[in-house]
Amino acid sequence: MKKKLFFTLALCLPAGAWASGAGTTAAPFLKAAMSPRAVSMAGAFSSLADDSGAVFVNPAGLAQFDKREAALDFSTYLQDARMGNLSYAGMVKDNRFGFGATFMTVGGIEKRGLADAVGAVPEIGTFDASDLAITLAYAKKEFAPDLLPRLDGGFAVKFIRSAIDTKTAFAVAVDAGAIYHATEKINLSMAVQNLGTRMKFVDESDPLPLNLRAGALYKASGKLNIAVEINEYLQDEKFYPSAGAEYWFRDSLALRGGYKFGYDTSNLGSEVGLSLGFGIKVQGLGVDYAFLPFGDLGSVHRFGVWVQF
Repeated sequence: MKKKLFFTLALCLPAGAWASGAGTTAAPFLKAAMSPRAVSMAGAFSSLADDSGAVFVNPAGLAQFDKREAALDFSTYLQDARMGNLSYAGMVKDNRFGFGATFMTVGGIEKRGLADAVGAVPEIGTFDASDLAITLAYAKKEFAPDLLPRLDGGFAVKFIRSAIDTKTAFAVAVDAGAIYHATEKINLSMAVQNLGTRMKFVDESDPLPLNLRAGALYKASGKLNIAVEINEYLQDEKFYPSAGAEYWFRDSLALRGGYKFGYDTSNLGSEVGLSLGFGIKVQGLGVDYAFLPFGDLGSVHRFGVWVQF
């Protein structure tokens, strides 16, 4: 039953690069914990990460801006799954702090009993599943000036809870990341995510989806950001390169797009991996939207709002 649920959740995570390689990982919703802005750039965001959404991809990004920001996003995924993120970034003296919360729910999953005398497996009702992760992050600008100037660093602690029907499991994990400002136009980034304890349901346990990110950002102008990134999921032995771009019109309207490689396009269609979106901001208020086609399984629409103060 657990494996059946994880398969259902897998179909609901086009933005998260679900992997099913050598190992099975728990809490796959962590792979999709990104803001609509990051999703619309195909996840190539760890080197840009200059808003509160940095808590989900690279905590070092919190050091790249000095305003307080709160953001909320939500989406209805495939298979009647629902997901949302809440993030906040603030400052105490020269230190940046962030908070993130990610939730996912799946309802109405079929529950079946044991095979009867004729081999039929009767339906005995339905059950729900839910996931929750709370993230506390810290970042510091030029955290090692004597060793390497222009290097921002950050780390985060995650508390993760998953529930399947009446069973629950818990895990704790850490993220760590860095952004190096090589020039005024180029950022380089590295981050490790979900390094933590195993998640155990009854007698079965699985590791969290340990992920290594490496990215680069080229600020072609004050209006255009071009980013590339690679994601390596170690237990799953899956590798996902991605590229994304963001263009601002008069600092109030942004158009975004990207493509993530590594999906099974032969079965899901050539459009899988594509992402598109836009953003609007007016006097410290903003709205973001991301669209992800997912072949015969449908499409995902993700909405978000944020405020800076």
